[in-house]
Amino acid sequence: MKKLTKSVLAVVLSASFSVTYAQKAKTDTVKTKDIEGVVVTALGIKRDEKSLSYANQTVKSKDLNLTQNVDVKGAIAGKVAGVQLNAQAGSKLGDTGKLRLRGAVSLLSDDDPIYVLDGVVVDPNTIDMDNVESVNVLKGPNATALYGQRAQYGVVLMTLKKGVKNRLNVELNSTITVDKVARTMKYQNQYGQGYDGDSSLQTFVFDPSFHPAEWSVFDGMRYKAGDNNLADESWGAKFDGQDYVPWYSWWKDSPYYGKTAKYVAQPNNVKDFYENAVSLKNTISLSGGNDNYTARLSFTNLDQKGITPYTFLKRNYLNMNSNYKFTDNFNVDFVFNYLSGKVRGEFDDGYSNQTSGSFNQWFGRDLDIKKMKELKDLETPNGYHASWNWWGPDNWGSGIYEKPAFWFNPYTYMERYENFSLRDNLMFSVSPNYKINNNLSIRGTFSRRDDGNSFKYFMPYSLTKSASGTQGGYMDFLNGFGYSDSKRVEDNYEIRANYQNKFGKFDLNAFVGGIITNFNWSGSSAQMDVFGKLGQLIIPDVWDFKNADIAPTSNPYSYKKTTKSLFGTFSLGYNDFIYVDGSLRNDINSAYFNNNNSFITFSLGGSVLLHNLIEKNDLLTFFKVRAGIAQIAADISATALNPEFRYNSQPFKSGTKSYIIALQPTRYVDPNLKPAINQNFELGADLKFLKNRVSLSATYYNEKRNDEPIPVTVPSSSGMLDTFINSADAVRKGVELSLSGDVLKSSNGVNWNTSFNFARNKSTVERVAEGLNAINYGFAPAFGYVSVIQKEGMEWGQLVGNGFKLDANGNKILNANGTYAVEQNKYFGSVLPKFTGGFYNTLSYKGITLSAAIDFQKGGKFFSLSEQWGNSGGLLDATAAINDRGFNVRDDVSTGGGVHVKGVSETGTAIDTYVDAYTYFTQFHGNRLAEEYVHDASYIKLREMAVSYSLPKSLIGSKFQGISVGLVARNPWLIWVAKDNHHKFDPSEMSQAYGEDGQLPSTRGFGVNVKLNF
Repeated sequence: MKKLTKSVLAVVLSASFSVTYAQKAKTDTVKTKDIEGVVVTALGIKRDEKSLSYANQTVKSKDLNLTQNVDVKGAIAGKVAGVQLNAQAGSKLGDTGKLRLRGAVSLLSDDDPIYVLDGVVVDPNTIDMDNVESVNVLKGPNATALYGQRAQYGVVLMTLKKGVKNRLNVELNSTITVDKVARTMKYQNQYGQGYDGDSSLQTFVFDPSFHPAEWSVFDGMRYKAGDNNLADESWGAKFDGQDYVPWYSWWKDSPYYGKTAKYVAQPNNVKDFYENAVSLKNTISLSGGNDNYTARLSFTNLDQKGITPYTFLKRNYLNMNSNYKFTDNFNVDFVFNYLSGKVRGEFDDGYSNQTSGSFNQWFGRDLDIKKMKELKDLETPNGYHASWNWWGPDNWGSGIYEKPAFWFNPYTYMERYENFSLRDNLMFSVSPNYKINNNLSIRGTFSRRDDGNSFKYFMPYSLTKSASGTQGGYMDFLNGFGYSDSKRVEDNYEIRANYQNKFGKFDLNAFVGGIITNFNWSGSSAQMDVFGKLGQLIIPDVWDFKNADIAPTSNPYSYKKTTKSLFGTFSLGYNDFIYVDGSLRNDINSAYFNNNNSFITFSLGGSVLLHNLIEKNDLLTFFKVRAGIAQIAADISATALNPEFRYNSQPFKSGTKSYIIALQPTRYVDPNLKPAINQNFELGADLKFLKNRVSLSATYYNEKRNDEPIPVTVPSSSGMLDTFINSADAVRKGVELSLSGDVLKSSNGVNWNTSFNFARNKSTVERVAEGLNAINYGFAPAFGYVSVIQKEGMEWGQLVGNGFKLDANGNKILNANGTYAVEQNKYFGSVLPKFTGGFYNTLSYKGITLSAAIDFQKGGKFFSLSEQWGNSGGLLDATAAINDRGFNVRDDVSTGGGVHVKGVSETGTAIDTYVDAYTYFTQFHGNRLAEEYVHDASYIKLREMAVSYSLPKSLIGSKFQGISVGLVARNPWLIWVAKDNHHKFDPSEMSQAYGEDGQLPSTRGFGVNVKLNF
């Protein structure tokens, strides 16, 4: 570039982007190629990072798999700006949650991005991170436009490790990890099971005309009287350390028959239920090649025990990545990935589930969990499972009274209820490449993704005969079974031509191509309702639907979808200074109506390397500004516009004939329906300082989603329930910052590399529909406490429910008895955080490396149903706290007890009073008053940490390329949560968009890793 004493540079793109810069003459420039590397972008295209007009962050293998996890989502959490992980509890085996990129913008869905492995869209749960070389996250339409409609939620690109020429490498990688429960809720340990306070315990009086003869041994002993045995609450007697007859001593087959136990708290009974679970992960990989062939082959076996008894996950991974060069101009890439897996156990995290749904909502604080484990096979005289939650001696008699009332022994249930998820996932791609000349090449690809999933369950007779639902009791369990099989096959046929050339000071990279994608979904299911009152097996435990008294109807399905796409992109650079790039894609999508099924996606952007205008210096070594616009159309499910007829579960019988009844669809679809269109403007800058030791990147984006199709309710007289029309608009705006650098850098001393990222996003609903200003999103929790609402003019995902009624001064209005007055449909705030971020550090010294990843978020709301029921049932610490008068809140109000409440009456009169604990804590369910249990979702957590030592060559000799040993930790420390999150729920692991109904516990894991390289 010419030397200038004063210059003004103006570049104008159709995106209305301009840059002006003035600078004195320069004597030398920094060579950009020495600063910026090559990155993998959309469709697997390798680009010079300096030429990109959008934000880009790549995470390399050394930072991806600190703790030898198989989860790509957890591997990048906190390491990429604008990425929020909505994970699931670690006890929920095989469920990794989802990533949210740049908040949310669709009113109806909040889906995962697509995950692409070496050019093929895959299920991320089928990938072992040991095989991944790098991950690049594409956020926003500017980066994802080449993927078209299916990339509306973003793209996570994974690049596989490859073989190296003229070198054979064998790596053995073994990790053993022990997971344990991280936290439980905070329980009270002063009062036990029961309804009636101190009256819950009485003296047993044996009645020979009523009681079994063997119970005479209990005459005169203290026991739980009346309904206090079936009580699944802890409003019982205060612990006094005296003798009483526990549940397991009443049965003659019990080793503790006739014996008493001390009436004391069991502070760790919930924690002790969960086991220390050992996981083993072993990987062997072989890589190498010669001048014509390179390959890497790996096999991984994962054997993971769950912290919940009788649960496990087993997986085998097989991966291959190879290239064969037939001639100098012709070569073929081949990628293969296979997963076979099995998960055993029920991981229901809804209300009243048999583990956390009992422990945190309906339980007794005096229950000895070790006795439950020991006596999981204990039966009553009539062969029913003995339970802590039985009807009790005062309700003794025929029928249901020997059976459990509400709950089984959790060990009995988890062992006997068989529940399996099986998966079989195959992916492969074959890509021949032909180099026509130095500038032009052609590449074709055929790829297939074949996902098979199967779910099976078996409810045994031993459990169902102990249930009382069919006899007028509370437990509905029926001897039966069911299955659900599904298969998803995706075939891609792609061809593209790549062209690159230099014309003086200009360099051009471009390609055009086309792809046809065929989707096929099929499956079937037949399921008996084992949690109902009708339909069971005639001969117990003979698993054949012919043996069912009401045989389930098989529900097969099969549907298809095809997209045909043409695409192209170019990147034009001038003198290593200015770059302009653009892409265009046309998708024809069979899921839309034929009269309107062709859609355009495009992006246009530019970047300017301003450091090339200044003299070479050690302070500012790289300075790029970038901007761009983009548009992407939204995808839609294969059956969304072609509603299926619904069939009754049982045929209609008339005489000797049976008829299948089909119900007409109740949704009208606008025949002119079109996809939502996302339009985005993005502006940013990338800088490097101090000889490239410090990097700073900043991005601003403004994305609008227009005319999203939504269902709008119509009058029932129309014969329809709703109509599906283009209507909704939303917008999201935000900034992303990332800062990284080498704080310390030494060839033989201490090295310290650090990175920090921050993202702030605000998503706003601008329009719902004509005559409609709000729409429901997702599912509401049990009992309808809250809903997630998309409200016009408000932030995305408003948590709505009954709240405290306030006067004009913000005082809570109280009823005459001191309970709270209720305001219906109160808006508590968005479920989305205000900002997110992460902090990642690596310290190394002479073979010792310490790495740690921290992530955080501020804001967002969640609702806890477990906390509501835990308080209502007298389990949690608040229900036995000491009030400001120094007395337990359970003490009588007249003697100093009760919960202190302040507020005003409806007329404005000040009220300062005490309410008895039971009335106070049970008022919330009666009024569905949710606000007390809506909390701030802010947190800071240490997500992963690892320390390793690479043995020096002088110790390992010539047989090994390297040996390292290390310690790993997953989720070791939830550092901070908001003050109102009293029970320290991990907000990054909420099971639902609104919060939780019966959250399974978080886990923390510690392990040892050994790597051997030959």
